[in-house]
Amino acid sequence: MLKGSSSVCRQRLQHVLQLERGIAPRSTRACHTTPHDSTTVGRWVVANGSILRKCAYRRSLQTGRSHDARGLVRSYQTQFSPLTPPSPASLGKAAPSRTYRRTRKFLRRLIYLSLLSGVVYLLDTTLYDSSLTRSFRTFGNGLIVALDYKINFRANPPFAKSIEDVHRRSAERLFELLRANGGLYLKIGQAIAMQSAILPPEFQKMFARMFDDAPQNSWREVEKVIREDFGKGVEEVFGVSFGQDAVEGKGIMERKARASASVAQVHWARLPDGREVAIKVQKKEIKRQVGWDLWAFKVVSRIYTFWFDIPLYSMVPYITERLMLETDFLNEARNADKMKSLVQSEPRLRDRVYIPTVYHELSSKRVMTAEWIEGVRLWDKDGITKPWHGGRGQGSPGAGGNKLAPPSTPTAAPVARNSPDDERLKPERTAWKGSRNDGGLGL
Repeated sequence: MLKGSSSVCRQRLQHVLQLERGIAPRSTRACHTTPHDSTTVGRWVVANGSILRKCAYRRSLQTGRSHDARGLVRSYQTQFSPLTPPSPASLGKAAPSRTYRRTRKFLRRLIYLSLLSGVVYLLDTTLYDSSLTRSFRTFGNGLIVALDYKINFRANPPFAKSIEDVHRRSAERLFELLRANGGLYLKIGQAIAMQSAILPPEFQKMFARMFDDAPQNSWREVEKVIREDFGKGVEEVFGVSFGQDAVEGKGIMERKARASASVAQVHWARLPDGREVAIKVQKKEIKRQVGWDLWAFKVVSRIYTFWFDIPLYSMVPYITERLMLETDFLNEARNADKMKSLVQSEPRLRDRVYIPTVYHELSSKRVMTAEWIEGVRLWDKDGITKPWHGGRGQGSPGAGGNKLAPPSTPTAAPVARNSPDDERLKPERTAWKGSRNDGGLGL
């Protein structure tokens, strides 16, 4: 059998066919072959007709069958004939099409997984107030921070410029996590901020912003919580009226919260009898989220205790108990009464500290109503330490049970046409800050 003879034959036959059609000059060609076994095939020069016989002879050597030159011409004419489509019979049996079974199986699984994830996300957001999503977010960010410290907490961190850089980006991740999750996570962040003196400076700077007002819930959600706890609407519980239904002799209430914290938000109201009150309403989602949040906190604390050999998990029982009590406003009301009696029994504090009165008939597990007293935020250092300009022997407006002056008619009248987001019905009482508004509580 001769190696490489088929390609030579094809070249020579193509030339012959071109000669027959008159598209190539007739010339002599040299044919070269390489012996495959002991049979010696030399170099020869032949005319066009001899090439066919030589190729037929070589084809016989390759296949073991006899081939004549005419048969070869016919086969190559069929193969190389221009502008003549082949017959279906000459094409042979068609190869089966590829089904891509593995690819189709993978795509089906991907579609099923996407649908399942969408259903879980929809149920989580509508029925559980994104509790599962918040838990996964906690685990993901907690794992990233843990790995960052595990790898880079050393003299020359491989993936950071310095240890301070590791502290800074970890503080940013945790701050954004707590702000995004909201609810009890904000309460945890505030607890960290109050103990930030033991933390690196990067954490102190970032967590000082945890005391900023949290996003407040809509008025519709506030109404829903009050109706669930009291079985009646806001108008019936507090004797107030809104919008076009404003009635003479009824109280008024701001539907936009005066302050919003991690667990609740506070609305100002003036009751029909003239008392100004602060109505603290728990955010609707807290009731569903508290269980998931505490579970995620336990898991993360357990992992960090095991990984870094720090006894974080020992604090879990105490923090869990405290946070559960934070969501019970009846317990908070009882504590306020107890603190008030203790202050009154202490001569050194009796005339210097005043605890607002809680109205239990207007309070529930998620709603607490107390006296409205003008003041400053607990973390407002200037407001606490600057000199008092409210007069000797006088306290903050509303303290001591003194009834506050009612809002003026121009202030109360717009309640019928103001939208809930623009209502500002409470009169501003800043006389105790002085004419230049630079005073404080003088503590």
